[in-house]
Amino acid sequence: MMRHRGRRAEFEAVAANVGKTRVFLVGNGPSLKEMNLDLLYGEDYFLCNLAERIEWTKGKIHPYYIATDPNVPTGYEGGKPGLQASTYFLEQALLPLVAGNFQAGAEIVSFSCANGGTEGRGLSSQPWVSVPAGQTVLLSATQIAAYLGYKEIYIIGCDLNYSTAIPYAYQVDRQKEQQRATNDDKMIVKTNRAFARLREACERRGILLANATEGGNLKSLLRVSFNELFKR
Repeated sequence: MMRHRGRRAEFEAVAANVGKTRVFLVGNGPSLKEMNLDLLYGEDYFLCNLAERIEWTKGKIHPYYIATDPNVPTGYEGGKPGLQASTYFLEQALLPLVAGNFQAGAEIVSFSCANGGTEGRGLSSQPWVSVPAGQTVLLSATQIAAYLGYKEIYIIGCDLNYSTAIPYAYQVDRQKEQQRATNDDKMIVKTNRAFARLREACERRGILLANATEGGNLKSLLRVSFNELFKR
């Protein structure tokens, strides 16, 4: 545990600065194009992977960014994420792939993906040691958000429709994505099982984990209306 002291301090420092009770975890599904993301101004939220390609993300400083897939940095221009965030959560395997000048100037919290995945291992209480991963980076983001102390965690843009003609909220090289795509049915089942396990663990901790995505195949979480969340 001693070897994780530095990473634990980084996680604790971020948690100490959390002042809100809710957070939004933003995937990159095409449903985002039908949502009023301007409602997120003033909210805490995570962006992930190549969210820089979404027009709404440009020209802003975002609260959190997260990436776990070593393939993600191949999409960065200049070897770094193309969006500004107050804190970047990066799986440690990405660090050698990200430009050194970016690392020197950014607030980066690194972590390791645990073997076994979220479906098998459940919610991590010590993300500085390891965070179980899965079919979507939002599984890791959920666990980090729970550790940071948020009592309401809302998923948006998690469509789980990667084999469709428009799998993301931005343009992609479809041939390349098809080569990387896994069986959609299997992915949907496994992702729903993983989120169900996180939901149960969050409930035991008094945390609401809900899906505010418009449509999509994430059905193991309570459905809530994104727009209604801002009418309180």
